[in-house]
Amino acid sequence: MRRFGLFRFSVFLLLLTAAYIAWPIYTVLTIREAMRSGDTATLASKVEWHSVRASLKASMSAEALAALETEPGAPRPTLWQRVKSTVAPSMAGSVIDRYATPEYFPVFLGYRRVWRGTIQPLAAKPDPPTALAGTWLDGTIVDRFVAFYGRIRRAVFHSLTRFEIEVADRHRLDRTYTGLLELKGLEWKLTSLTISGAIAAPKATSQP
Repeated sequence: MRRFGLFRFSVFLLLLTAAYIAWPIYTVLTIREAMRSGDTATLASKVEWHSVRASLKASMSAEALAALETEPGAPRPTLWQRVKSTVAPSMAGSVIDRYATPEYFPVFLGYRRVWRGTIQPLAAKPDPPTALAGTWLDGTIVDRFVAFYGRIRRAVFHSLTRFEIEVADRHRLDRTYTGLLELKGLEWKLTSLTISGAIAAPKATSQP
């Protein structure tokens, strides 16, 4: 009886550990699905935007930022931002300040598009075939998780409250995204994001 109790306790600890490991990965998937659907409320609550903007700026070259600034699909600066850039250029925010928002971030990462001044679902090439394509699980959340898991290059807990994950782009395997998630209260939040590899600038489109 004592051995059986110890076995049950060991199984409980194993399941608890597995659930804890899956917790931040589930948050990453939640953020990804919010990007796809344009769920700005979820993005606003799951991302620490101030620190994410800072990490993105640090990971991108001045040339890449300048190229994004001139793209027709880039969000336009507000009147106050234009005034600051004229009066005190050092105070002006970069294009990342305008892209790294719940509304425009899906455009920046290629999940949405700008069409006739509004943000719309992306009419782009389909995702690469998944491991479960053609099966009864094709297109399900299980299929999307397996496809996402296959693009993970690195995942590590730096502590019980800090988790880092590196994921390859779904269309370009030479581009990766490295995100840092931190446990804030009772939920994981994305607090840092860096991009490695070529950055494809978003395009405004004139076709539906």
